[in-house]
Order: sequence, then C-alpha cells, then structure tokens
Amino acid sequence: MFMWSFTYRLVLILVLCGFAIWSGRYAISAYYYERAKSSYDAIDLDSLEYASDLLPFINDVDEALRWREQYADALDLKGDLLYQSWWLSPDGQYLEQSTLLQTAAMLHERALLIRQNWSFSVARLALIYSNQKKLGDEFSLWFSEAHRLGLNETRVAYSMMQIGLHHWPVLSGQQRQQTTDFTRISIEQKANSTKVIRALLSGYGQLDFMCSELPVTKRMQEVCTNRTATETK
Repeated sequence: MFMWSFTYRLVLILVLCGFAIWSGRYAISAYYYERAKSSYDAIDLDSLEYASDLLPFINDVDEALRWREQYADALDLKGDLLYQSWWLSPDGQYLEQSTLLQTAAMLHERALLIRQNWSFSVARLALIYSNQKKLGDEFSLWFSEAHRLGLNETRVAYSMMQIGLHHWPVLSGQQRQQTTDFTRISIEQKANSTKVIRALLSGYGQLDFMCSELPVTKRMQEVCTNRTATETK
C-alpha cells in the first residue's frame, strides 16, 4: 500500500513538473513573440532604410521559436520580416534568386501545417510567389486559396487585389475573375478609401473595366463617378 502511494505521488510530481516546464516555455515564447510583434506594428515601414533595421525583431522571433518551435504566429511573423528584409536588401529581384523569399515561403508553409486554412498565411504565400520572373503553378495555387479562404477578409482582399492588378496582363481568365472579386470586396469594405481604390484602378488601367463589370452600389458609384479626363483615357 505504501509503495503504491509513493509511486502515485512520484508520478503526480513528475506530471506537474512536466506541465510547469511546458507552461514556462510557452510563456517565454509568447513574451518574445509579443515583444517583436508590438514593436514591429508600431514602426513606419517606409522609414526603414536597411535590412539590418529589422534584426532586433527577427532576433526576438527567433528566441520565441527557440522556446516553441511549432508556433504558427511566430513563423508567420518571421516570414513577414524576411519579406520586408528582401525589400530593403539586394537579395535577388525574383523569388528564384532570393534566399530571403525562399525562406519566408518555407516559414509560411510550416505555419500552415500547424494551423491549416489560415487565410493570412495563404495570402502571404500568394504575395511571395507573385515575385517570380514568370508566374507559376505555386502562385496559381495560393492566389486561388486566398480567394477561397480570405475573400471577405479586408487585408487579404486588398492585398490580393493589388497583386492581381499588378499582374493583370499575364493572368488567366480565372485569376482575372478572382481579382475582380477581390476588387468588389475591397470597394465595399469601409476600412478602405474609395478614392485610393479609384487611383489604383486608374493607375493599372482597369478603372473602366471594373466599373462596367461590378454591380452598382453606393461605394461603387463613389469609385466610378467624378473620373478625370486622365482616368478615362
């Protein structure tokens, strides 16, 4: 009887110690992740000049991942940071030439293995694969997945609209329809400025097309009316 009591207590102590260690690792990891994210969100990205400016954030995320390897939020954040590093560095113009972009894609794909069907991870992959010299199957896959999973997400729709407009001449018919859907949703989202969207559509030469294709709504009228002579050329 004494032996069973001792064994039970020993097992209980070991379980509690294991849980305490597990909880401690999660807490430390969350601390470094939140510190990186809050600091990164607070900066003006346009003010950054060098990729090295992002190293403090990357170091904090690496520390978060050291304590918790399967941390989807941290994996996605590091992918975002590496993408911004690519913008600020001479690390190859296209995905095929860039170690930073390839690593960022791998991180977002790892995040999706942990947290499946996450629209923001998918959208980031579509963005990364849009930086190919020639758009390939990977871009088609992630652009379609962003449409399936994130069409009604404000940030996803707006980002995918911009990608689609930028690559419009080389898009397939399906991708053009998806871009049209992203544009429709972006126009109707109150968080977006109709003036800015009108300027985007005009800049990419798609204002008349979208105004003829999309259903008439109050916000759509704000985009399509009062066009200048330059916009309608």
